[in-house]
Amino acid sequence: MTHHEPSRDPSGFRWLPALTIIVLSWLALFPVTSVDAYYHLATGRRILEERSIPTRGVGSATLGQAPWHDQEWGFQVIAAFLGGPERDGDGVWVQAPAGTVRLILMRALCLGLTLALLSAMMALAGVDALSRALGLILAAFLTFGNLFWAIRPQIFSYLFLAILVYLVEWDRRGARWAGAATLAVIAIWANIHGMFVVGIALLASEATGEWIDGIRSGHGPVPTGRTRRMAILTLLAPAAACLNPHGYHQLIHPFLYVARPEIYRGNLEWTRPDYLHLPLLVLTAAILVVALANRPRIPATHVVRCALFGALAASAIRHLPMAALVWVPVAGASLTEAAHRGGWRRNLLPTGPAWGRPAARLVAGAILAATFVILSGAKFVGIRPRFEERPVLPMPETAVRLIASHGGEGTVFNSYRFGGFLMFRLYPREVAFMDGRNDLYGAFRHEVYNPILATRPGWRSLWARAVEEHDVRWVLVDEKDPLVAALAGDAAWLMAADGAPAVLDGEPGRDGVVLMPRDDPGSRQWLLPALRAAERGHGAEEDRSP
Repeated sequence: MTHHEPSRDPSGFRWLPALTIIVLSWLALFPVTSVDAYYHLATGRRILEERSIPTRGVGSATLGQAPWHDQEWGFQVIAAFLGGPERDGDGVWVQAPAGTVRLILMRALCLGLTLALLSAMMALAGVDALSRALGLILAAFLTFGNLFWAIRPQIFSYLFLAILVYLVEWDRRGARWAGAATLAVIAIWANIHGMFVVGIALLASEATGEWIDGIRSGHGPVPTGRTRRMAILTLLAPAAACLNPHGYHQLIHPFLYVARPEIYRGNLEWTRPDYLHLPLLVLTAAILVVALANRPRIPATHVVRCALFGALAASAIRHLPMAALVWVPVAGASLTEAAHRGGWRRNLLPTGPAWGRPAARLVAGAILAATFVILSGAKFVGIRPRFEERPVLPMPETAVRLIASHGGEGTVFNSYRFGGFLMFRLYPREVAFMDGRNDLYGAFRHEVYNPILATRPGWRSLWARAVEEHDVRWVLVDEKDPLVAALAGDAAWLMAADGAPAVLDGEPGRDGVVLMPRDDPGSRQWLLPALRAAERGHGAEEDRSP
């Protein structure tokens, strides 16, 4: 991250960064937990089968004919190809065990490559091996603790961001090929995930920082050679992003989230971070500030870059991992330069004289690493790899099979987290009332879906209209949802078991799922026997299903 040439590492722990990357990648071998993975897999399967990117809201029973911009099609194809779903004996789509293993290995590989690039960036800046290993642990657990390393397109965005920052650092060192390579990265990234616009912003921040550094160096407002080069790359990057099947629409689409806040309003990922519950983020910011403040000369490029990604992280918690990927290598490089100034600053790194002999330094490093892990609050990592599909909250496996056994006719009014699950399990039927694609549903979620589910004032008229317009024949929601109690006394709806809510999955009163089919002629004759048969086989089914 500076103009120093990499030198021989004096710490005696040259093997440590590689071992850290291996261990952290191993910890990423945890189950498929994100419910969003389901609709990505369903859409990817559709693309592979139809050999075209959908332009309407496929999989949705309510907005299936509405225009839809699938900006994540590249990830969906990769995930569906690796996942290899298959139909089980009940006629529903499930992940083949080998496919689940491949998806989890894909995540671990993305994490490993991302961390390897962070380590390489810090090595370029002369950061010692022990400090690099600690930086990698810090970066990983800043994101582990917030479940961002899930089977979602973001994992590729983190990798592409790390590649881009790495190339920018090589360009700083005079490697002209690196600048041209940034355009290729943007072009590929634009086919995977809409976060590529952040990569363009990174190039712009680099050009801005170079211009500021030029003024500080006495060149005045006249741009230097690298300033012009970075400015040209910034201007060319949007054109590179248009090299995809959507053309310029792919470039415009991410900005809809700024123009249409109803897309992300109420979504946890888009909320501002609660710093009281993110102590590791606060600690990282403090380390960064101390590191920059004690650097002999602070490059404006690093200040602008850190400020940009700090502002992104402050705007929404989903941007926190990007800040971690940018802040950690800058902090490592800055601490290393500060230590070169001598005096007390030598002890800013764990290789300073105050840290003692190599063995003592390693122990101190282990204590710091443990502190990072504890402060992260990470709960979804473990020593024993688990190659399985196990969402954080229970999924209605029995209920979906009951719907499938009845032919899946009509729309299922479902809990939000069940939408992608229904899309995947009952593919290619379009039965989900609502799923996780906020850019498709927009205001519909807040104006129609949420008032019904929460039984807010006026919900009955919305419900009656939804039933008629969308042929709602099933209600598959969490037992705790207010709609359950509201429909319990409605003669038009039949409870799943003798007039009382039946918990098909999960424990009674806790994340339970209530299934209520529409009370049409003959429903009582087929429903209760089928339900009891499903419940008798559910114990064995749970042994087979994650």
